[in-house]
Amino acid sequence: MARATHTAGQRLLDRVIERAAEHSAAGNHDTADLLYEQVLDVEPDNAEAQEHALRQRSLARRMVGRFARPALEGLAQRPRIWKYRVLSTCSRVTGDPIVLQPVLFAGPGEIALGEGVQFGWPASPLFYTGYCYVEASRQHARIEVGDRTEFNNNLMIKSEGAGIRVGRDGLLGAQIEIFDSNFHDLDPARRRESTQKMAPVQIGDNVFVGMSVKILKGVTIGSDSVIGAGSVVSSSIPAGVVAAGNPARVLREL
Repeated sequence: MARATHTAGQRLLDRVIERAAEHSAAGNHDTADLLYEQVLDVEPDNAEAQEHALRQRSLARRMVGRFARPALEGLAQRPRIWKYRVLSTCSRVTGDPIVLQPVLFAGPGEIALGEGVQFGWPASPLFYTGYCYVEASRQHARIEVGDRTEFNNNLMIKSEGAGIRVGRDGLLGAQIEIFDSNFHDLDPARRRESTQKMAPVQIGDNVFVGMSVKILKGVTIGSDSVIGAGSVVSSSIPAGVVAAGNPARVLREL
């Protein structure tokens, strides 16, 4: 079991290094720095990450304005990431996500993250002030995220028990909210006492969700679909379409 865990951990490190190299080659130096710093946190002797750090220091000495800033930004974000990790209360988190923005995992339920799941994006609003919040609020609640899905900043996912599943290779923008419950009865007399209505949320593979979208209980979004920014998704959306609005409706097929 220990050997299997080590192998899985090494695969994750290899994937983080691969992604960091891709960002570095594309000129996204701030993102590359954050990823390499995560590698050094886990494996201080990693040769590639050390080489990158030395190269960045050398460049910073020659061109302080352009290259020192990403390194300083990385140093500013790392304590925040560790603080929210310490504050997290969920003990049933599986997977080793790529954490660029702080994530708070809460609740007694289960949170299952696939390989290469990413939280946060430096070149978007609220990266240094906000955080992602993922809560499985009851013992039987489960949130599942597939491999390589990326969440932008200030995500909020909360399961009361019906369950939330996000598929593989998803791209989800900043300030997205996903719920499997309405939390309170609509009837004024029962609003504080009654049991809330719940229904599972299913988001397929390779779904692109724009900024500030709300996905409500009982919704299924089919694979490959696109949800326009600012939409409220209160009913299911088929696969392979573009949908938008409040409530979200299909605009066209892809």
